[in-house]
Formats: sequence, C-alpha cells, structure tokens
Amino acid sequence: MEIDINCLVKEYGNMISMIAHRMIQNKEIAREAAQEVWYELCKSISSFKGDSEISTWIYTIARRTIGRYAACEKQVKMSEIEYFRSLPEFEYSGGEEAKREWIKERCDWCITALNHCLNNDARLIFIFRENVGLPYRQIGEIMELKESNVRQIYNRSIQKITAFMNDTCPLYNPDGACKCRICKPVYSIDMDKEYTMVQRMMRLADLYRKFEKELPRKNYWEKFLQ
Repeated sequence: MEIDINCLVKEYGNMISMIAHRMIQNKEIAREAAQEVWYELCKSISSFKGDSEISTWIYTIARRTIGRYAACEKQVKMSEIEYFRSLPEFEYSGGEEAKREWIKERCDWCITALNHCLNNDARLIFIFRENVGLPYRQIGEIMELKESNVRQIYNRSIQKITAFMNDTCPLYNPDGACKCRICKPVYSIDMDKEYTMVQRMMRLADLYRKFEKELPRKNYWEKFLQ
C-alpha cells in the first residue's frame, strides 16, 4: 500500500505536535518527541498493510514514541495546582499590541499544566478524546485497552478537570468565582470580540479544540515538508 508521507504530514502534523506539546511541558523536548514520531513513521511506513485505519496506526506510533519522552513527566497533585493559583497574579508590562498574544500564551501554558494532574495514560486518553476527537473504540485500539476501560478513565479525567476549570477558568465559566492568576489581563481585553464563541461553549471538548485553533501553533513537523 503506497502512502505519500507529505500528505500524512499535512493532515496529521498539527495533531502530532499538539499531542507532544500537551504531554510534555518542556518545549524543546516536546519538539524532539514530535519529530521522532515522524522519523518512526517514515522508517516503518512500508510496513503498513492497511489492517487498521491509518489514523490508528499513526496515533499508535505517536503514543509509543511520545510516551517514551513523557515517561519522566511529573504528575501534579490537585493540591499543588490549588497552591499555585493562590500565588500573586501575573502582571503584564508590555505594549497593547502584544497583550492578546501574551494572554493566549499564558492560557496555553495553563492548559498544558492542568493536563498534568492526570497520569500519562489518562492524559493521552483525554487528549485523544477531547483534542483529537477520536471515538472510544479507536482510542482503545491505540492504547491497547478495552473500550470500557477507556471510558472509565476518560470519565474520571473529565470530572477532575471540569470541576477545576469551572471554578478557575474565566473562559470556560465566565460566571464562576475565577481564581486564575491572569484573570485581570483576560478580562481587560475585549472578551465579547475575542472569546464570544468560547464563552457560549458548554462542552470542555469545544473549548480545547477552540484553543488549538486560537493559541500559538507548535509546528514541530514543518521540516518534513521541505
């Protein structure tokens, strides 16, 4: 079965970069992990016989490769996150023209850190479901778990993160008692103009996918198109 690697990179490049970025807090290590995924795909592409969906094959290699790099990632306790958000608020001191990007960068960092309240397997399942939008069946194939186990892990994760964001994130719940360290900068921009769609979203999945479109791109795959 002949596969054009350039087509794969164009279709899956952003997703692989996003998975690495959400799994690994260090940007350079995340970049290296994402690039290693593509090296592995290029090396084994001739072995793909079409026995499974090509997306399942790609994400399985991504799981194994990024998982190796993420093995040393620390799982953060919710008590540590609670302590962190109790610290003084971040202050912005730059110009107005760069303020929105600064806020988006802080939100991006916050989401990545929050994902680390989950262990590596739970975090991957959460990412595959919320960010990538894969069905439970396919996630089970990728993770080599029963579908029922995937659902159970995901449900626990979504409850944990949703409860935290409902109380903390002004973008997820504008009416909540926000304790986010960048609340003031977020509210200082034109929320109606910048985040009207986000404010109306009820599902965490929609918020995460919106962030993937709005927050700074992590193009760790571009070298494969050269």
